[in-house]
Amino acid sequence: MILYKTSDLSYEIDSRTIFSNLDFEISSNGIYEIRGGNGSGKSSLLKILSGLNKMDNVYYDENLESNIAYLGHKNGFVEEISLRDNFDIIGAPVNDSLFKKFGLSKLKNHKFFNLSFGEKRKSALVRVISSKKKIWLLDEPFAGLDKESINNLKKVFNEHIKKGVCIIMANHQEELDESVKIYLEKNV
Repeated sequence: MILYKTSDLSYEIDSRTIFSNLDFEISSNGIYEIRGGNGSGKSSLLKILSGLNKMDNVYYDENLESNIAYLGHKNGFVEEISLRDNFDIIGAPVNDSLFKKFGLSKLKNHKFFNLSFGEKRKSALVRVISSKKKIWLLDEPFAGLDKESINNLKKVFNEHIKKGVCIIMANHQEELDESVKIYLEKNV
């Protein structure tokens, strides 16, 4: 099943072309990497696919939006409350096995602002994983993660894909062998 299809997709910010002439399809099963250098439009394309930025030449089922878990550059947590309270206020479960897998078990009652960059990122990823959404849109999911956490995340990705669902990520770190690549070149 095709989730997204673009036809001659172009995007501008302040009259500057970020990317142009993109044609691709994304199906409901697999990992897709949006690859490119800084400023090539990876994050912008994720926002378009999430529905945050509407574009006429991106085709997708309107019911898709309720099945998307999106993680952008910002982690989306309240800094002044605990990690546990952050999960509680959005009604997300505190999944003990995921917290343990990502080394967060002892941090549940810590204020979010006391966590390291990597711990904050892992917390945000655990929230996405816990969402049970079929489509994960992730902006640089490996940023700030140590090697063990990256390996754990890759295992979670593979488990998710076995369920016949989709991961779309902006990534300029190590390539995933099993992913379909969408390359963006920086327009000057």
